[in-house]
Amino acid sequence: MAVTALPLKRLDPPPDVAAGPQVAAAPTAGAAGSPESVSALRRVDDLITRLRPDRMRVARRAARPRPLLVGLLALALLALALSACGGGEGASTAAPPASPALSAPATSVPPSPVASASAAASASAAASASAATSAIPTELARQFPAPSGRLDLQVTARGDWDGVPVRHVTYRSDGAVVTATLSLPAGEGPFPAVLYAPGVSCSRDMFAADVAALQRDGIAALAVDPPDGRDPFVRPISADAEDAAEAHVRYVTDLRRGLDVLRSLPEVDDGSLGYVGYSWGGFVGGYLAGLQEPVRAYVLTYAGADWVGADPTAADGFAADPAAAVGAALPGAYLFIAGVDDPLFSRASVTRYARAASGSTRLEWLPGGHGDYWAAPGSAAPQVHRVWLERRL
Repeated sequence: MAVTALPLKRLDPPPDVAAGPQVAAAPTAGAAGSPESVSALRRVDDLITRLRPDRMRVARRAARPRPLLVGLLALALLALALSACGGGEGASTAAPPASPALSAPATSVPPSPVASASAAASASAAASASAATSAIPTELARQFPAPSGRLDLQVTARGDWDGVPVRHVTYRSDGAVVTATLSLPAGEGPFPAVLYAPGVSCSRDMFAADVAALQRDGIAALAVDPPDGRDPFVRPISADAEDAAEAHVRYVTDLRRGLDVLRSLPEVDDGSLGYVGYSWGGFVGGYLAGLQEPVRAYVLTYAGADWVGADPTAADGFAADPAAAVGAALPGAYLFIAGVDDPLFSRASVTRYARAASGSTRLEWLPGGHGDYWAAPGSAAPQVHRVWLERRL
């Protein structure tokens, strides 16, 4: 299918996130999984505990304690993260039957208005970011500079996710090209919208069933691919602290531009945006909150405040902590979902992350380990996050 450009609207300054009443959510432990799986996970957990990032003290590329052992651990963690992606069964690139919402050609708007709208959107986004920078912690703003430039949003194909029509798109993010899938409900809108961010080595189609369910309920969505699976490649799980820090900055930039994409679409209500991050996506979601992106509700799943592999805070000049970033954010609505036997993010790490958020906060503990949430699409957990979002957007 020929690549086509989507018409954009001018971006308005991001609205303040309304503060909600603070809800103290006490963690409740769920039932454990099978004895064999729990035993295996605990053995991995014991290994990670003995080699915790804060004990590695990796500060420079030239100073790596036990490089072979740390490298092997990073590979083991990467394999575990990849095996936990789940989902994707409902995704297809086959063109669906034409629907009123998607039958209009994307090229119906002349090229010059599209280009000017994209430029205006980028200029407005930059101005909004500049105006809000004074309220963002200086160190956080320095480490995550506001992105700029044209979005150049393009439709590359049409597809079907769990029975609903979607568009596969690309957009620009400070020199990189991000691959994503856009879902728009039928009708004129404007609709609330959710940005979905997967974990390490996961694909955006892990959210296919969730995106389809939201579309049926009148909520738009944009699911992106993480930057460790495309050029320029990054390594979020690495024995090198600077590699991990670079990967986080790259992902946050891509996600900020993804929010710009949603805000630029006439079909989207830019005052009703939500965010869902899984694993790595949940970890960097704290940075988005601290950067005061215009998001009303955050769902941060299977993520804690301490990164796996090399500790990015050990990198030269990089001291960002997602819990500290959330603590500096405006009061908002936060749903944290975690596994009681997660070998990647400990209960203490998840709890520290959740307690740092201000506003309406809920911490939901589920049975199992890392990724069991998405590995069982028919379970209650996916429904919990969608119902929670629908009540807040």
